[in-house]
Amino acid sequence: MPLAHHIKAVRAAFLERPAWTSAQLALRMECSERTVRRCVDHLRDEEKWPIDSGKAGYSIREPSMGEMRITSHQEIAAMAMAVEALRQLGGTRLAAQINSELAKLCRRTDAFQDIRWEELGGLVVPRESHAESPPDMVIHGKLTLAILQQHVASIDYRRLEEDHGYRRRVFPQRLISRDGCWYLIAWDLDADGQRTYALPRISAVEIHPLPDGFTPPAFDNRQQHAFGIWTPYQEDAVLQEVVVEIHGYWARLARERRWHPSQRLEDLDPDLVRVSFRLNELVEVKSWVLSLGEAATVISPPELIEMVTGEIDQMRANYQQLDSKQTL
Repeated sequence: MPLAHHIKAVRAAFLERPAWTSAQLALRMECSERTVRRCVDHLRDEEKWPIDSGKAGYSIREPSMGEMRITSHQEIAAMAMAVEALRQLGGTRLAAQINSELAKLCRRTDAFQDIRWEELGGLVVPRESHAESPPDMVIHGKLTLAILQQHVASIDYRRLEEDHGYRRRVFPQRLISRDGCWYLIAWDLDADGQRTYALPRISAVEIHPLPDGFTPPAFDNRQQHAFGIWTPYQEDAVLQEVVVEIHGYWARLARERRWHPSQRLEDLDPDLVRVSFRLNELVEVKSWVLSLGEAATVISPPELIEMVTGEIDQMRANYQQLDSKQTL
């Protein structure tokens, strides 16, 4: 093994600049080129420095994924999640190559010991929503590229309440995932406004360069004032203070959930919380309150109380009518 001060000198040289010849290092260190080669071999084999050698001498390159080490608990969690993300690639050559590099990383991580890369996939299982079908990954990829390259896209889209689709020209701005479904937020060139589209209802995407004279609009995070991303947004609508008291099991769960960016939580009792939002649309909130059943009580605004109680009255009437029919 080379002397410690020689190894330290070679480390310092490569930190100073990425490329050296053995003659340059020997002159700098005042030692033989054989000593330099032994030091480089030690750094490369024992300390895993990514040093390449050739006719031009030695050079530091960017380390591959397999030459790195996992050093934090956050990175371990991210690795486990990466397994699930890679499944979206299926059996492609890219997936195989990435899996190979990540497997090397795992083998070099002391914390994993005998755990194999493939075993990490069973640790993180995302909860799937059955409300929407999964997005087409080709469409997802096209839209991602359009956002990165700032291109315009023609999309074939179908509204949930309609049987046929239509084509829109949009400037894609963001892809976000909410409640188990992916959504595209884009500037609609025909309507001249920002709109939201559910990816499962986009059947085709064509990418085009920006039209002459088109200035990409700034992204407006307008869904922050709607209860759900699918809620209609009215730019001039007045925000309302929504207050709901939740008790029992749902109160304990509410401390772990964030339903909206404006949410504020007030503890009234171990099994009673008051949740407040500032919103401009109440339709989705009504559905959310009803989904909590008897655990939720609307405190304000009066309009929401009327909407919820009206829905309950209509539901009661439906069952009374059904009971009457069954009696006959």
